[in-house]
Amino acid sequence: MDLQKLFKAQRELDNRIVKEKELEGQDLLDKKILALLVELGELANEWRGFKFWSDNQKPKPMSMVIGQHPLLEEYVDCLHFLLSIGNDFKINERTNLTVRKYEKHKTTEIFNVLFGHIEALHHQAKRKANVINIYNLTFSDFVSLGSRLGFTWKEIEQAYYEKNKINHERQTDGY
Repeated sequence: MDLQKLFKAQRELDNRIVKEKELEGQDLLDKKILALLVELGELANEWRGFKFWSDNQKPKPMSMVIGQHPLLEEYVDCLHFLLSIGNDFKINERTNLTVRKYEKHKTTEIFNVLFGHIEALHHQAKRKANVINIYNLTFSDFVSLGSRLGFTWKEIEQAYYEKNKINHERQTDGY
């Protein structure tokens, strides 16, 4: 897992968006936090495992068209915002992120923990408090969720770079 490379790729995309959308000097943290929460909700919705009222609690299978995997795509959308927030806090330059495994926890619990971590991260940032520990927990649990969803880090990285390329193309096309 080459986190420095991922953080760098995200920083380049973010810098491009800020420049092209004329957002220099704006504090985008609230919007990034909300975007991450929304994307995490979309990931949970795609996963479907919490829908106790439904007979269909399995994620949609990988599409044979262009090899799309809706669950992985939503996971990577979350990763974009998580890396972007980390870059805002210069996390990648200050700390070595660790990853802990949730072997005994259910996937639903990991989702709930992540929502709580993201809220705590937002709260700490607003208080101008140290965010390194809560970011580390958030990132660690997010990676653990990816593993729980059945993704390898190689698959995640590949999907991230594919989506990063699409995001750059969207900027070129005036998305």
